[in-house]
Amino acid sequence: MRKPQGYAFLVDGDTGKVDTADTFQCFHCQRITLVKPKERPEDLGGFCTVCTRLICSGCVGGGCDPFEEKRKRMEASYHARRSYGV
Repeated sequence: MRKPQGYAFLVDGDTGKVDTADTFQCFHCQRITLVKPKERPEDLGGFCTVCTRLICSGCVGGGCDPFEEKRKRMEASYHARRSYGV
């Protein structure tokens, strides 16, 4: 992976050993995925050609459904239920 989006510090609770890893966040579900050195995007999950973002292996094949759109649907559903008095 050429440009990881984040950096993680992994701490072993027993020994206190600190390890580091590059990360990226799935654009569809917001899951954080650890990236091994020189790993291809296809091996990590995939690349959505609709929104042109990296996605995790759990979101591959599910169509393009960005998290922001899911959040808008959840908010609209909440406001609709509130207007019905439920």
